Amino acid sequence: MGRSRLLITLMLLLSGRMVSAQSLQPIPFTLLESGHIIMQATFNGVTGNFIFDTGGGHNLLFNRFAEKLGKSHETHHFFTGHRATGEAVTVPIYEIDSLIIGDLVLTSQVYSTFDMDIEGIDGILSLQPFEHTPVTIDFENRILSFDPLTEAQKRDFIDIQVADYAGKALDIFTNVRVNDTLTIQVLLDSGAGNGSFWFSTRLMDALKLDKNTFEETERQSEFDANRIDRFYRGQVQALATEGGQVRLADFSALFVDGLIYEGKTGIDWLGKQITISIPDRRIYLLTIKK
Repeated sequence: MGRSRLLITLMLLLSGRMVSAQSLQPIPFTLLESGHIIMQATFNGVTGNFIFDTGGGHNLLFNRFAEKLGKSHETHHFFTGHRATGEAVTVPIYEIDSLIIGDLVLTSQVYSTFDMDIEGIDGILSLQPFEHTPVTIDFENRILSFDPLTEAQKRDFIDIQVADYAGKALDIFTNVRVNDTLTIQVLLDSGAGNGSFWFSTRLMDALKLDKNTFEETERQSEFDANRIDRFYRGQVQALATEGGQVRLADFSALFVDGLIYEGKTGIDWLGKQITISIPDRRIYLLTIKK
């Protein structure tokens, strides 16, 4: 083996991932009416269906699927994550020998388990497997692809901020303008589905919004029967990416008491084809949605 090939092989090994030197084939996904992306992945040789959740932070397998993984093992590590409303959830961490997504073969991955049952769904796949690999989401053709972009495809983009929680979870954020007056940072959450826009009630005064004119609702937590969260629904005049590449007008949004982010949105409003590149700290807008 030549020196260059040896160095490339060592770099791939050290990065915790092994991928084919050839072009990776795109993989199909199912797009639910709600806007949720359902994709297949194989953990330790066992294949299941997973929600691709860019706001999930951490790979989460439902117990009935996790029980099929004979070689995975629990570590002494654990992770305490927080739901958007601030509710803490502590889960054990397991190590996995291999995670395969189409032609993408990954090693040294982690996941957690949770006692949840959703028909046809085996868990949640976060952005952690794509820490070193850009992933293109094509909503029109319903495929995910992993090949590098051309320079022409990189022309339009938004910057993202990456939150890496000591290797245990990973989320992405971007800055947006609300009502053309206030710049805030929002979590980008494909797991929220279509048309999801949440903002903290702490911002209502700065936006000159009267909470009394919004429709108030309460929701009981799915995890804690004693917890009630309060939401306020109303119209927002405008939302735009910081550079103005994408803009929405007159849409319904929720303002949430105790939201731990300034805002949280889905990703569907960014366009019909986008590439999330954590290495570049950018989302490329391949077909900007007008």
